[in-house]
Amino acid sequence: MVIATDRAARGIDIAQLPVVINYDLPRSPTDYIHRIGRTGRAGESGLAISFVSAATEAHFRVIEKRQGLSLPRERIEGFEPTEVAVPVVDASGTGGIKGTRPSKKDKLRAAAALAAAQHGESEKND
Repeated sequence: MVIATDRAARGIDIAQLPVVINYDLPRSPTDYIHRIGRTGRAGESGLAISFVSAATEAHFRVIEKRQGLSLPRERIEGFEPTEVAVPVVDASGTGGIKGTRPSKKDKLRAAAALAAAQHGESEKND
């Protein structure tokens, strides 16, 4: 058995690695492909299993979409989700679901919008 982080997993070539298990999803769809690419090399078959919770389902759909994949889901008895997936609404109009953390650009835009709103309020009060 081998346990590796995303950083350590890059460049690992293990002959006849039959299974890769993702206990958590990588943030990047490209990293997901690198992870599952550790199995099934050189014409061999392999299996990749990813544990996906209700909280990470939207991110898993993003990975599928960006990689042009449609992967089967299977619920295992005794491991049914206890939380409910929150529907993702894209109110920004940018056309997609991102990860759960805001990007640096999103933070800068939010800070600029807040500063503009505060500046507008101070002008009203003058």
